[in-house]
Amino acid sequence: MSINVEQLIEQGEGHYIEFKESLSAENEAIETLCAFANAEGGTVLVGVSDAGLVVGASLGTNTLENFANKLHRSTEPPLYVSLTSHQVDAKTVVAISVKAPRQGELFYAFGKPLIRVGKTNQVMSPQEQRERLLAGQKDWSEERNCPRFELFSRSLTRTEDKFQPNWNLQQVAGDYVPTIEWRFRGVRFRPPMEWRQVSGAQLKNFTCSATFDLSQPPGRDDLVPEGQIGFEIRFHWRGRLRHEIHRFSLSRADRPTKALWDVGEEILPPLYQDE
Repeated sequence: MSINVEQLIEQGEGHYIEFKESLSAENEAIETLCAFANAEGGTVLVGVSDAGLVVGASLGTNTLENFANKLHRSTEPPLYVSLTSHQVDAKTVVAISVKAPRQGELFYAFGKPLIRVGKTNQVMSPQEQRERLLAGQKDWSEERNCPRFELFSRSLTRTEDKFQPNWNLQQVAGDYVPTIEWRFRGVRFRPPMEWRQVSGAQLKNFTCSATFDLSQPPGRDDLVPEGQIGFEIRFHWRGRLRHEIHRFSLSRADRPTKALWDVGEEILPPLYQDE
């Protein structure tokens, strides 16, 4: 996280910024960081007076480490921050920054759900807490309805210089998807395979198959390294384009007349990329 400390000092205290002369008032700093984390994020600058004058922070050998440990113990769930030390007018200023929350996240400091409002830290009402937590539950409910796909059968037609994957894709959960685009990918698939389509109604009895020439030198695939075979799908769901990439280990055993290829277990979970 890149921080321009001098610019923050010029802005003065407010919704995103608070000054502390030292970490002697560490409980107050922790409460403010919690309040920032429940609002839109923010930064506590240590070594700056309330008037915006740089007085410098006095740091011992373990000052920042001890503060981070207390912050971790005093917040629920544990709050993680960025601590950086800067020199302003030949004096040390420590910037402690926290990001804005994700949907459904709610943080407590010393058992209190604080939120930043202007220059103040306020305790969230029970109704505000419920609404925040329910937002996360709504998110999870939507995620449970997300379409899920698995590859149930993976076989290869094998020769010395070519192989043909024959894989069966099935939807195992979530909302029905009317159209799925798919392709194989990996460093040996040259040129890269173009997207193909299959309807959701045909998927149960459909085999995803393509032939690849292994005599060509390997190319480059940023998501599927050498020794793996990738199967990528994409589909529209609730106004978004959803991607999945399933990756499997691919081993080769040389024989006098041909090369045998075996597809192992899935080694990484699907990689989702929403657009």
